[in-house]
Amino acid sequence: MRRSKAPSMKGLAKPDLATSRQSHSLAQKIPMDKADSVVANLLHSDEDHVDILKRLAVEKHPASMSSKTVTTGNDFLAKIRYKVVWGKISTKKHKTWEGDGTLEILGRTATLKDEDGKTIASSTGLKLDSIEEGSRLIVGSKEVELIEKASDITGSETEKQSSEQIGPQLKKARVEVFKPPAVYEETKKASSGSSFKQVGTVEEIPPDFVPLVMSQPSFEHQWKYNQKKAPLSKVTVPYALSKHLRPHQREGVSFLYECVLGFRYTDADRFGAILADEMGLGKTLQCISLIYTLMKQGPYSQPILKRILIVTPSSLMENWDREISKWLKTERIFTFIVSPTNPLKKYAQSAHIPILIISYELLSKQIRELDSVKFDLMICDEGHRLKNSAIKTSSILDAVECPRRILLTGTPIQNDLQEFYSLITFVNPGLLGTYSEFKTKFENPILQSQQPGVLPMFANLGKARLEELNSITSSFILRRTQEVINKYLPGKQEAVIFCHPSKLQETLLRTAIQFYEKSDRSTYSPLQLITVLKKICNHPSLIASTEKIDVGGSLIKLLNDNLPPWQDMGPTDSGKLAVLDSLLETLIQRQEKAVIVSYYGKTLDMIMGLCEHYNYKYCRLDGSTPSQDRCKIVSSFNSPSSDTFIFLLSAKAGGIGLNLTGASRLILYDNDWNPASDLQAMSRIWRDGQTRNVFIYRLITAFSIEEKIYQRQISKTSLSGTVVDLKQNLSNLKFSDEELKDLFFFTDDNDDCLTHQMLGCGCGGVGGVPEPTASLNEKENVCSPERSKFQIRTAKAKAGKAKHSLQMQELMRWEHYRSPVSERVLKELSLDACSEEIVFIFRNQVNQREK
Repeated sequence: MRRSKAPSMKGLAKPDLATSRQSHSLAQKIPMDKADSVVANLLHSDEDHVDILKRLAVEKHPASMSSKTVTTGNDFLAKIRYKVVWGKISTKKHKTWEGDGTLEILGRTATLKDEDGKTIASSTGLKLDSIEEGSRLIVGSKEVELIEKASDITGSETEKQSSEQIGPQLKKARVEVFKPPAVYEETKKASSGSSFKQVGTVEEIPPDFVPLVMSQPSFEHQWKYNQKKAPLSKVTVPYALSKHLRPHQREGVSFLYECVLGFRYTDADRFGAILADEMGLGKTLQCISLIYTLMKQGPYSQPILKRILIVTPSSLMENWDREISKWLKTERIFTFIVSPTNPLKKYAQSAHIPILIISYELLSKQIRELDSVKFDLMICDEGHRLKNSAIKTSSILDAVECPRRILLTGTPIQNDLQEFYSLITFVNPGLLGTYSEFKTKFENPILQSQQPGVLPMFANLGKARLEELNSITSSFILRRTQEVINKYLPGKQEAVIFCHPSKLQETLLRTAIQFYEKSDRSTYSPLQLITVLKKICNHPSLIASTEKIDVGGSLIKLLNDNLPPWQDMGPTDSGKLAVLDSLLETLIQRQEKAVIVSYYGKTLDMIMGLCEHYNYKYCRLDGSTPSQDRCKIVSSFNSPSSDTFIFLLSAKAGGIGLNLTGASRLILYDNDWNPASDLQAMSRIWRDGQTRNVFIYRLITAFSIEEKIYQRQISKTSLSGTVVDLKQNLSNLKFSDEELKDLFFFTDDNDDCLTHQMLGCGCGGVGGVPEPTASLNEKENVCSPERSKFQIRTAKAKAGKAKHSLQMQELMRWEHYRSPVSERVLKELSLDACSEEIVFIFRNQVNQREK
């Protein structure tokens, strides 16, 4: 069980007798109109505040203060009550509490009572300076943790009457003096002396601050959900959170609020939302702001949320706990993280813990333990996992009795409308009817309208159905791109570097392709050959790691026969590794950290060997890294005091939930069929918290299958207008004979980049952004993804000029540099030491600032 920490708050120490007498004589000399300020100052000087207040009361109201009223010691002290949790005394880090209760403190005596008011234990000799919210005490045979202060109760009825007779001035002094404990830290000294600022108390709201006020329910909503006619109340996001929200995040919190309260559907009980913001836009903070607001407020004068379920990949559980602790550390909001040592069944016994964080895998195994718990809100992070309603996880989550559901995904919905239907049905069941009804009304007409040569009547019907579907889903789906936060981030340069293959790589690539052309293709899968070709592009030495891949029975042996001894191979035997070697040598001189990303563990092993050879200090995160160690590795690398130079990252294990802002350079060493995977990996360093200009390098072996994969990536991204699911199975990729022939093609007899040739760009690669042609603009108007929220592409669509024109839309906005690249550009990119290895560079600059 994780708990957020509160600031250290120590009680005021009681002075000795001499100090008390001194304060008493001082109290007799001060004018009564200045009594309040003097009392406050004496309190902060650790004087005996009880004696001062009593004596001031006697001087102000001598007639009303009898000898019985003016008492000493604990008789005048207030009885303080705290809400607590209690249990047996234990040294365990994650304690199991037996129940809730109340702790009453009078002087140095503490009494523990259960929820029914029955005394459980008591003790004396309490240390007053240890009393604060969040602290743990031993009371008799029980251990208690103070949750929050409940109320102050005067010691006796006589003292209660006496306090009423003291008068308004003394009451005012008590309110101002007995504030919640605060921590003071010294600030810079002014000419008049040292000044202090107060931390941990209610902040003063700037006069120009605009509060984030939620919308009021409609009359229909009040009629349906406020049958008790409770008074309406204004719901405002607390200043402690709203002051950190950027405009798009304020919009997101308001959107989620309206969705989960059912403001957008008054004709039915629908409380779901899909927040599909791109990575780095603060989806977690938006959800935390919503959670805390609804835990304290509601439109009908009652809080909405008591229990919140957060389901997330196991790698992000610690991240959620850390973020909740970061933003709500002073609000005593507890979280319960399910783990093998902290089972889910204990959560049902922890009524004081509002937030449960659990992974998809553990929830599937322990779902029965939640039968006795009712949740008011469920948040599913990386929600695209639920795109298939037939999998076990989807069915289990769908069975959880919680109508308020938020689905978070950094990647938009895939073009597969069946999967889109599954996500919509999860957050708002029944909205689109059954799948057969959805397929008849929406899916079939939309897909049919995208077929080549379709009749105008079917094209118009598909367009109408798509617009209707967009109209329905836009009320609970919110999607923003990273462009909304670009202005808050430092500059970024992204470069696609096409590298010359080495002589050894050329030989091996030709050998593999000739084998494919001559062999019986029915004996192996083309995907096996693709894996071999990609390993050759990374480095020829990786062929040894492909022995388990049986491609026609003899390809691996044939390639190994063409390999020199392992000891004779080095960085220059791979064009990409040669570029990486030169780049790292330059970066270590500039004292800039770098992240190197690969999809293959063996490739990371090879780069790790390069780091060890040059004594580069590195850390590594891949699929074998325990979940509990991930945060430690990331935090250590991001620390300014860390001397770790390189972060080796597996794209499959670290594509989500990592902020590597300690580095200013990221090198994507190889690529994937799915553009979303590459985009996830490349966004790790250009995020909130980054202070330096960022450089992102994508290394591609020119004239090879890697360049073909990159071309398909751009086409796929442009055509869809959205990003496909991260977990796409490679075995599902289908290739026609024409596509395979295009993939398994290699030539280095070319003076230009194949991708640049395919664009039909006449700029000559001399730099600058090419001017768009009229035909390109016309095609953009027809095929632009901004034209609709969803661009549906059928599986039967064939490669053609239309796809290439959409690639222009992506790359014709970038700068084009043909070899030999100018020294100025190479120096800006820190690539001036490897100019001979470079064929072509596409470069894009965003928010670039002067150094």
